Amino acid sequence: MSSTSRIRALMTNGSFWRLREEMSSAALLLGLGLLLLVAAISTYLSWDTSYRSALARNANEIRVASLELLNAVQNEEIAAREFLVTGDDASLAAHDRSEESLGGKLANLAALTEKAGRHADALRTIGDQIAARSARFKEAVDDRRASGLDAAFNEEFHNVSEASRDEMGGLLRQIANAEMINLVQSRSDSETGRWWQTVGSVTSFLLSGLLCVGALFLLRRRVNLLKASERVLAAFNAQLEMSVRQRTHELEAAKSDIQREKDRAEALLADLNHRVGNSLQIVSSLLGMHGTRVKSQEARDVIEAVRGCVHAIASAQRRVRLSGANDLVEVNHFLDTLIQDLRSALGGNEHVTINLKADEVVAPSHDAVSIGVIVTEAINNAIKYAGSAGGPLGIAVTLEGDQAKKLQRVTVEDDGAGYDDSSSQAGFGSQITEALSMSLRAQLTRSHVLPAGPRRGTRIQLDFTKDALAA
Repeated sequence: MSSTSRIRALMTNGSFWRLREEMSSAALLLGLGLLLLVAAISTYLSWDTSYRSALARNANEIRVASLELLNAVQNEEIAAREFLVTGDDASLAAHDRSEESLGGKLANLAALTEKAGRHADALRTIGDQIAARSARFKEAVDDRRASGLDAAFNEEFHNVSEASRDEMGGLLRQIANAEMINLVQSRSDSETGRWWQTVGSVTSFLLSGLLCVGALFLLRRRVNLLKASERVLAAFNAQLEMSVRQRTHELEAAKSDIQREKDRAEALLADLNHRVGNSLQIVSSLLGMHGTRVKSQEARDVIEAVRGCVHAIASAQRRVRLSGANDLVEVNHFLDTLIQDLRSALGGNEHVTINLKADEVVAPSHDAVSIGVIVTEAINNAIKYAGSAGGPLGIAVTLEGDQAKKLQRVTVEDDGAGYDDSSSQAGFGSQITEALSMSLRAQLTRSHVLPAGPRRGTRIQLDFTKDALAA
């Protein structure tokens, strides 16, 4: 007797069929109970995973805020030292902005830690240290103005400031390290929860499949092989779709993380440019101080020329601003802010006017800095040498681009006395200008604006090929 015949014979037995139906019903009820239990566990795991993710985000926000506050403390320290060295009001204004930014970042970190219920004692200590640093700096400002440069070398003030900065840095790094541990732990717990949630989902799916198969078995005793194969195929398709959705979500999350890291890298690069400019400004100030102590006029001239070049590079570097996702700078805005700095450096000198006419142009940041140094050097030379003819001095800076917004020409003109045609040896600044023009793959020319007269003027012209700055 075949298996089908044996099964049909058994099914004809009423008592056996009733017993089997009761067992099947009991199995269905048990499966339904297990399905509800797995669904409840999956719901709990989903809530726990969301909670762990929120903890991870909060820990990451506190860590980032603590590192930003540490960076702000270092910026405030740099600005304070720069003022004590230079005594410049612009440096004092930069310190005030750094101190204001420091207060905002402290308030942000305090709000985050208060929400998390952690690091209250450390934040109080940091707040007290910041208030004490502010008071000490105000006293140092008064001493600087009263005692001059000697206040910049006050060993006691610097020792106290460094001790305060080290203490705050240690506390902030402790906060960042603690939050990094919390972040790693929360992410690990979240990943574990997601894994168990996946297991629960698969289990729920399998239990649902078994319940469906059992119900169909009760309704239809004759299930052919084709429909069984279709159900198995549907099960695999559903599992595959779930895996694809999960993988897609992970890829989107990874893309978001990469974008955040890219934005952070660009912000750090912009901050690095500003720091380099500040450091070069300090070097320029130190060269100026040492130049006043040199007795040799020739050595003093060389130091002053070097100081002017360093100052020009510092001013250009501090004004670099990246544009978009590439290492590009809006040269027209860059030159505008650079010339504003030069106007500010002139103070109340009403005899010198500087005008800018610029098209909208973008270029790589390193080329923009070189252009800024050349323009600064040309303006400084015009102010230094072109005023011997007497009267007011006008300087015009022109930036011309083609229709494709690619830089073609930079021109600096003045209406002063003009350069000396008989001078055969180029100065230090001129040598630097020529070297920078060669690095820019540009042609540098110098000529008189007018052919003759007491105010022949000087024209410095920088010409580029169409794709020079795109290389």
